[in-house]
Formats: sequence, structure tokens, C-alpha cells
Amino acid sequence: MTIRRIFQAALALTGCILSAGRVCAQERGVPSATLSAAWAPVKVEHYIGLRGGYAMGTARFEPTRRTALKQGLMLGGLVYKFDVPAQKYVGCIEADINWSQRGYRVYESFESDNVYERKWNTIEIPILWQPYLPLSKGGTRFYLSAGPYFSYAFSSDYREYNEATGEVYGQGKYEYDPMRDNRWEYGITFGAGMLFAIKRFSVSAEFRYNIGLSDVFKGVTKYEGNPFRSPADQMAITLGVNYKIRMIKD
Repeated sequence: MTIRRIFQAALALTGCILSAGRVCAQERGVPSATLSAAWAPVKVEHYIGLRGGYAMGTARFEPTRRTALKQGLMLGGLVYKFDVPAQKYVGCIEADINWSQRGYRVYESFESDNVYERKWNTIEIPILWQPYLPLSKGGTRFYLSAGPYFSYAFSSDYREYNEATGEVYGQGKYEYDPMRDNRWEYGITFGAGMLFAIKRFSVSAEFRYNIGLSDVFKGVTKYEGNPFRSPADQMAITLGVNYKIRMIKD
């Protein structure tokens, strides 16, 4: 028997099995419309977009130190969303590539007005699950965000000053030391937002909180004088614009 005949026989057998399955289902009282729906293609939507906004940062030191929010941070980046709207309570998946600023302010002591502050620029990649609640047939929705993020710091600067007088003691580029500093960070992102759809476009407003799980500085056992723990957190409010690039059927 040739390969061609084997292939033809396999196709014929597959057709018989599918036909028998359909007949058996109809004999059990399953309507043909239900069978067609079960085999119906699923609509999948793909979005790309831009987002940017304002952020504030802080760090959690151990031993505890007096800290304050570092304001005036910025972020922005590219957005990709994958959505299956038929499964409206499952949500969509979002992956971003962001330029994101992080930072903190720490006081010399609990009684001192002398402040040391740092700001660093990172490439950040969050991968988020976004369950949502549809609010209109047009696509307007309220959604939540949750998932991990990873980032790499490529530059940083610092400033030392007196908060009461405004006198600056020093400022400039922060020099990374591979023995002392961690450039890689990771953590968990939580957030909530609103998305408003306008045909193929959508506009979103979102609040996110990044909780750092890694440390800005390596532990005191690796570099004398470093804190035991130093995870950095970030709060951000962003606006985004998305465009529906594809509607395919799988």
C-alpha cells in the first residue's frame, strides 16, 4: 500500500468518525445548532498602544529609616493586549515595554533635615492579567491588573540637600558599583483602571502600584554598610491610547 493510499484511508476514517459523532449526538437530542456553535471559531482581538504618566517612588529599608516619597518621576512605553471578548469575565493579557523612573528620599536620621535622594531610569517589562467588567456594548470597561514585573536600571543620579534651608551639599551622576548595587529588580504589580472604546481606538486611565520584592542594594553580607533589605516601590497614574490591529478567528 502506497503512502498516498494510506493518507486517503486516514481521511476517510476521520470523516466517518466525525459523521458518527454528529449522528450519535443528534440521537441523544443535541440540536444541530448547538453542534455548530461548539465548533464555531473564537474571535480574538489584538491591540497595540502607547501609555505614559506620572509616578512617585519610595524604598523600604531594614533597619528602618525615615523616608519620604520621591515625586516628579515619569514613565512611558509600548503596550500589547490580547483579548478574547467572548469570555468577558476571563479578561485579557497585557505586556508592556516601559521606560520607567524609580526613586526614593531618605533622611540622615529621624531628627535630621538632611535628605539624600536618588532617581534611576529603568527598562521595565510587566506581564499582567486584566479581568474586566464590561460597562457597555461598545467596549467600555472597568478592569483590574495583576502580575509580575522585571526591570533593569541603566542610569541614575543623586542629590543631597537640607530640606529646611534648601542648601544643596552634592548632586550628580550616581556611579553603580557591581559589588554594592543591584541593577535588576522584580516585583508584583497591582492596579485598576477604566477603558473607553471609540471604534477601533480605546483610551484608558489606570492607577498602578509596583511592590518591589528585590533589593536596590546588595545585602550587608556582600557589601559592608549596606542595609539588610532595600526593596523599592512605585505608584503611578497613567493614560494610554490603544488601537485594535487585528480581529482574527482561531
